[in-house]
Amino acid sequence: MKSRHERSRLYSILDKYDEKLINKYLEYGPDGLREKLGVDSDRLWEVIFDYLVFEKEVVKHCVRNNSAYVHNLFVEKGPLLMRKAFSLNDSKYDDVWEYIMDYIGVSRGALYEYVTENASKYRDKISSGECMSLRDDLCIKNNKYERVWGEILDVLLNAVSTKAFTHSAFEHGIGLFSKLYNQGRVQRSLRSSRGSI
Repeated sequence: MKSRHERSRLYSILDKYDEKLINKYLEYGPDGLREKLGVDSDRLWEVIFDYLVFEKEVVKHCVRNNSAYVHNLFVEKGPLLMRKAFSLNDSKYDDVWEYIMDYIGVSRGALYEYVTENASKYRDKISSGECMSLRDDLCIKNNKYERVWGEILDVLLNAVSTKAFTHSAFEHGIGLFSKLYNQGRVQRSLRSSRGSI
């Protein structure tokens, strides 16, 4: 890791180009910007990325100005892939990720839409006892999301019970249909045998 002095020197250089960097970040995303800049060093890229994220709040700016697009992407890809797409996997970016989760995932309902659209996948995980990592998958393991977790459990519980009910109702319906069909067949054969007497 670079020393504080080296970092502040680099920040003062980056400050001269911040508008261009921000625009390129918004246009190409983090990986695209790194490629455009030709930065091979992970340490150097970390300094540049941290400058954009923490000093210029580029991620928050991006989310605010493209909220409809980010919302749709969140619903389509889910929180884990969204966090990865923004290059916010490291725990030092937790606060920035929480901003996205609070603004897009919870307030605008993208997380609930994602869970609803993928309920069958999570329902199957719950049914097969593989739900221990569910909160991690949904990026809501923080205690502040207890209420959200409860609401999501309600959605998933409804999906599980709906499947169980649907399966049960289907089996019951097949049984009734079979009985009705068999009774109709017996009555038809009785009528046709009477008619022939």
